[in-house]
Amino acid sequence: MKKTMMASVLHAPGDVRYEAVPLPNIARDEVLIAVKAVGNCGSDLQRIMLEGTHVFPCIPGHEFSGQIVEVGSEVTRVKSGERVTASPQLPCGQCRWCRYGQYNLCENYDYIGSRSDGAFAEFIKIPAANVRVLPDSVSYEEGSMTDPCCVSLHGCKRAGGVNVGETVVVMGLGPIGMIAGQWGRILGARQVIGVDVVESKLKTAEGLGINHCIDARREDVVRKIHDLTDGDGGNLYIETAGSVQTHIQALMSAAKRARIVHIGRIYHDVTLPKEAFAQIFRKELHVYGSVNFNSSPLDDEWSHALHFLDNGSIKTQPLISHRRNIEHVGATFRKMYEKAFEYNKIIFSP
Repeated sequence: MKKTMMASVLHAPGDVRYEAVPLPNIARDEVLIAVKAVGNCGSDLQRIMLEGTHVFPCIPGHEFSGQIVEVGSEVTRVKSGERVTASPQLPCGQCRWCRYGQYNLCENYDYIGSRSDGAFAEFIKIPAANVRVLPDSVSYEEGSMTDPCCVSLHGCKRAGGVNVGETVVVMGLGPIGMIAGQWGRILGARQVIGVDVVESKLKTAEGLGINHCIDARREDVVRKIHDLTDGDGGNLYIETAGSVQTHIQALMSAAKRARIVHIGRIYHDVTLPKEAFAQIFRKELHVYGSVNFNSSPLDDEWSHALHFLDNGSIKTQPLISHRRNIEHVGATFRKMYEKAFEYNKIIFSP
């Protein structure tokens, strides 16, 4: 096998170079994967253009799928040639949260694409324990979106899941929001309401079975949610937009004892009007945070997500708006940052 590979490498915020780098050497418990598809995550844009990774240089990208081309000497659960995806979380395995099986709360974690080299490359190495074999019916592109499927599933579970007959409201219809809406339907919601400001995303969400899509540019979101729920409000809110306005709308339109789950990252201070904050105690609202997903043997959300991708209940292909070569990561993310084009999920491949 060759000694080098091509990768889009982040040297500093905004400085992505497509260049030859050494081919990763795998340890006894690792596998080497030939990357076939890599998706953009919302966190990638902030990391690549503004915040930077935790180390430089670093290869970003953590939503991926590919084919195993080499396995370490101690690896037995997967084999060369298998089509796979993999969790980017690298838990320490020693802290109390790892012992509880809550890998997403690990106190000493590593993470591919930000702390270790990621998948905007021809090849990536990763512990075999992180790898999940793709069902035959799941394509590489669909497999690369297992990560956002798990993020949205974990968010629903953080609030105790969906009770049959409830109204689920998804604030923000990016990939995680649209998948969260599908989970709401699968888990028993009577109706799923989606909120966004981009017309193309609203139309895509309608095609994925979200019952009512509200264009926040043209409609009063709070009033519309009340109209759709006979004045009660939503029971479970999945906030993925990371917007102060959507947080306020969720509080103001929520039913009594509703659950509000915050998945979307906010990159600035948040100030809530006193009327919105008062809803938390007046309605006895439950407010949750949700980070990443769980990939431990005690609660393997990756296997759950792949099951529903396999049986067709979760659909990800309609979320893909663009396809690019890994060589164009730098230019594409710059245009995304400059808001030069409208996009949803962009799939990169070598």
